[in-house]
Amino acid sequence: MSRTAPLTSPVPPVIDSQVARLPLCGWALDLARRWNGGTYSLFVIHGNIFDLFPVVEDSHLNYVPLKTFLVRRLFPQRACLLFYDISGGLTFGSSDMQKRFFEWLAVFDQVENTNFHQQGPPRDFIHLAPLLRRFFERVAEQKEKWRGITLIIDFPEKLIPACEEASASAEERMNLVTLLKWAVAPEMAKLDVGVILVTESAAELSPRLLQNPYVAQIRIDLSTMDDRLRFLQSGWAEATAGGRAFSDWSEFSPQELAARTAGLNLLRIRHFLSEAIRNGLRVTQELVTAGKKRLIEEFCQGLVRFKDPRPGISLDHVATHTAAKKRLRELAWLIKNGKTDVLERGVLVPGRVGVGKSFLIDCFASECGLPVMEMGEFRSKWVGDTERQQARVLMTIRALGPVIVVVDEADAIFGSREANGDSGVSGRVFAAFAAHIGDSSLRGRELWVAMTSRPDLLSIDMKRQGRFGLCIPLFPAQGPSDVTDLFATIARVKGISIDEQSLNFIRDTLGSRPLTGSDVEAILIRAKEQAVLAERDADVQRTDFEQAAGSFIDPLDPDLLRLQELAAVLSCSDRRYLPEHYAEADRALMLEEFSRLRLRGEVTNL
Repeated sequence: MSRTAPLTSPVPPVIDSQVARLPLCGWALDLARRWNGGTYSLFVIHGNIFDLFPVVEDSHLNYVPLKTFLVRRLFPQRACLLFYDISGGLTFGSSDMQKRFFEWLAVFDQVENTNFHQQGPPRDFIHLAPLLRRFFERVAEQKEKWRGITLIIDFPEKLIPACEEASASAEERMNLVTLLKWAVAPEMAKLDVGVILVTESAAELSPRLLQNPYVAQIRIDLSTMDDRLRFLQSGWAEATAGGRAFSDWSEFSPQELAARTAGLNLLRIRHFLSEAIRNGLRVTQELVTAGKKRLIEEFCQGLVRFKDPRPGISLDHVATHTAAKKRLRELAWLIKNGKTDVLERGVLVPGRVGVGKSFLIDCFASECGLPVMEMGEFRSKWVGDTERQQARVLMTIRALGPVIVVVDEADAIFGSREANGDSGVSGRVFAAFAAHIGDSSLRGRELWVAMTSRPDLLSIDMKRQGRFGLCIPLFPAQGPSDVTDLFATIARVKGISIDEQSLNFIRDTLGSRPLTGSDVEAILIRAKEQAVLAERDADVQRTDFEQAAGSFIDPLDPDLLRLQELAAVLSCSDRRYLPEHYAEADRALMLEEFSRLRLRGEVTNL
């Protein structure tokens, strides 16, 4: 790929063997266009760099690692391809390129009185960079001999890591200055010299480099449906299976399997299918579900939980929460009928602890028929790890869609713009989440659900319209009918029978208490325990309920529970989602009570 002979054209270009190449698309097309524009000399390629990429060789479609793809597909006619990393030092695209470089090096040694021709070029970048600069300047001018030079640097985060400038070492500062000078030097583009930095997470690189207008950033996303289908139809799977047809070892066609493996890159699909084929396992629904869950969680380093929708589960399994279920059913109808252009980007679900937020959203996801990605705490004490892990999670979510993304304890996960002495990590993490969730182009592909017992701690930037503008609060039982509904529903799930006499006792004794689903479950388990100890097994009687209910004490601070409930009320975006006594209450008085309780909690924590 040269700047004088653009790679992209209306007619697909051909390789030396005259076999038509695959048209470039996605990130590769973006890189080709920027390269051919001739205004950039330094490129940062980041994201899904450890995947497989297609090249046509001898009329066959093969899948190769990124470095091989760059050599064979994007730069097949470059005069010199150089590769560098801090472990292997400087290497070359071919033995001929190495020979020609060392011929130049011998001349350089004679002029500068050095001995690099015998000893080899320096391994450390700080001493190698001046030598490469001389090579770029002197040799690239001989266009009849050198038709362009490309330097590809692996693991550049080890050379210019993201850190505060004051804490950077002298060597890291010199590396940064070197790369910045290469980026801004007009003669680099003029001489057809390009430098490519390849890293999994751009956030691990010095922000001074990323913010420079002379540096082009290219992101490699996870594979699309078309990418996965072409990969599955390329014939490698049948070859792995000893020539057997696809249907002999898979109950899915390539088209069906391509759809079911959304969220996986091609490398992990190959791992999964090769493992199944060579172990004599038929690719079934159960195998794909289990394998996809494992591979996604491995790729995200155990920081997420992936769940497919459970058949037979719906919002009918949720007791009480009538207003919330009605609104969620409306959202589910929009999703199932493809009316995604009017879907919310995010839903905020606040409520006091134990009120059933997680179970409600699980049932909602199953009713929608969508998979769920549950996000956990991903922050790390290691420099750059947090941003890399966040980038992996967001890249997977983007590729999975349509998907429901569930964030429990959202106020802690999202953080805020405040740096709090962590070198700006919190601010960068928050900004990445805010930008992703606020991306309207993802409407209908991702529905974010944020759950928290303290919505007041969630940044106001997140609660605006276009992010989590829809707030559906959940509340404990609001009267005797809610209490009996909770007992009847949870008992059915737990396989505990409740007769009418026991239900009447529950209504009369516990009907006025603001019980939550977790409270009711605890009482039911205690009642069943009494029956088991009395050797009656599942025969739970009224006396068991009387003893369990009489001994039950809620150990949680009532003021803290009141604070959480008021926070849910005050964050609500629609009066229709509130119980009647809150919908008609004086908001100013609730704000005053909430402020008093919060202040008391802050003083107590001190």
